[in-house]
Amino acid sequence: MAKLQPVRGMRDFLSTDAKKLRYVEQIAKDVARLYGFEEVITPLLEHFDLLAAKSGEEIRARMYAFRDLGGRKVALRPEFTASIARLIVTTLRNKPKPLRLFSTGTLYRYDEPQFGRYREFWQSNFEVVGSSRPEADAEILSLTHHFMQKLGLRKYWFKIGHVGILRGILTDERIEEERQNRVMQLLDAKRWDEALSTVEQFGASKKSAMVLKAVFKAKGKDSSKVLAQIKKKLKNYDSSVAAVENLQQILELCEESNLKFNTLIEPGFARGLEYYTGMIFEQIAPEMEISIGGGGRYDKLAELFGGKSTPAVGVAHGLDRIVLAMDKQSTTPEFSKQVVAIIPISDDVIPRAMQLALQLRKEGIVVELEVMGRKVARALQDANRRKVTHAIIIGPKEIEKGKVTLRNMRNHQQQLLDIEKLFEALS
Repeated sequence: MAKLQPVRGMRDFLSTDAKKLRYVEQIAKDVARLYGFEEVITPLLEHFDLLAAKSGEEIRARMYAFRDLGGRKVALRPEFTASIARLIVTTLRNKPKPLRLFSTGTLYRYDEPQFGRYREFWQSNFEVVGSSRPEADAEILSLTHHFMQKLGLRKYWFKIGHVGILRGILTDERIEEERQNRVMQLLDAKRWDEALSTVEQFGASKKSAMVLKAVFKAKGKDSSKVLAQIKKKLKNYDSSVAAVENLQQILELCEESNLKFNTLIEPGFARGLEYYTGMIFEQIAPEMEISIGGGGRYDKLAELFGGKSTPAVGVAHGLDRIVLAMDKQSTTPEFSKQVVAIIPISDDVIPRAMQLALQLRKEGIVVELEVMGRKVARALQDANRRKVTHAIIIGPKEIEKGKVTLRNMRNHQQQLLDIEKLFEALS
């Protein structure tokens, strides 16, 4: 029987859950249209080297990777951005900038299944490609805020940082990029003490360790206060100071444009993907212990694949996690709609029942034709169990007179109607 269950970490979406997921996906598409994003669809399967290039050690270790029948090492995509970068340096390399690209679909990571974490999961992905200016970063924050609002989520907040702050310190301490990535992985796992000791093992000065410790501790809701405080600690690290100033620009732009959302400024946080170069963020719903989305700036990923320098910033939203957050906040919409069951009394009126079903469907009415050959009473019981709103009962005598019986399944009242008046009655 084990073979009849989904593979661990995979799920079947039955009707209600599928409706919730598709609803969130549709809102993501609506927001994409409002912000001028164009949809692209990329393959589930990519070359392993493409996906592994800057995905981060933990994600590389958890990819579904294998060799195909041609001997090529391939993998199921663990995130969208590597595929987008491939498009940027190939098919889209000569397209005018900025590019605004949008995708939705499934991703795959061999994580330990738990609440809100699956091995197959759904995301919507937005990328602005070609601009290094702070308004592009602010636009991604605005889009995410707009998306959460349209879904009806409440009390969500943004955790915001800038990887340039940490990278600047580590680079000035002559710690090579591969070792910097190790430190970032520890920070992403919230292992701050281990990150500090690792930096010291890599030969960083005691002064830099003290500065890093101050960066890790600095956090708060007042962005100007937190960033001013951390800027003083970074006075001898010019590139880190520049990163703070860049983050200040982005946040001030949001504030001055009347874009209001709750924030926690945390200069010492990191994300699992290695390609980030600037602002990073995650959005959090208070009922969830995991983020429901996140993103940031990546200005060097295209170069890694042989393209020219192309700044970019993006965000991915966890659609299935958002569904969970909406359920916890009771903001999931009702999916009730008018559904009409057509029940023929005898076999000789089935063709007329099918004809009527086609006519109603052309008018946009959802029709379920009774195809089990059940008696009227049993068919009505089944229709009621499936929350059908109306039933149309077709009998040979009524059809001869051009009439049918329309039954309201909510109040159990029914009436004999001319077929011509049926659509008006249902409307």
